[in-house]
Amino acid sequence: MGAVLQETVQVLNDVKVLAHELYSPRLEYLGIAAVMRSFCKDLSEQKGIEIDFRADGLPGLVPPDISLCLFRVLQEALHNALQHSGGKHLNVRLKAVPDEIHLTVNDNGVGFDPEAAREAQGLGLNRMQERLKLVNGTLSVDSQDKRGTTIHARIPFTSEPASQRAAG
Repeated sequence: MGAVLQETVQVLNDVKVLAHELYSPRLEYLGIAAVMRSFCKDLSEQKGIEIDFRADGLPGLVPPDISLCLFRVLQEALHNALQHSGGKHLNVRLKAVPDEIHLTVNDNGVGFDPEAAREAQGLGLNRMQERLKLVNGTLSVDSQDKRGTTIHARIPFTSEPASQRAAG
């Protein structure tokens, strides 16, 4: 009975983590930087790796569609790095520059051939790229054998609401 209870609690915890990863209402009231920082901290503690998160120059309010896209790209990039890179240190930077928001995820792992991964229809890179297209963003990948990988997402940013951006 004790083993069943313990497994049930673990399943419940796993479902909570999945639900949090699918949609984070905290994005709306805490903002993208705070939610990313919290996600990086939690993942770092769960997986026993070092994730250094920094955010610079973000506007007070990032539109919800852009926030959600950036959060999803971060999740995918970190999960890919944990699964494939073998690295134990990750750097995450979220930075606003004039008219754009940049998200960079860098690991110190084994690296890979980005073109081969795209041709092999790797779901992770494709999911990130497709998400970014929805907000007119772009994805670039720089990876070298035994030198790690850098994922760089760029999203144009204006102060107009998403409905106006979509109509334009």
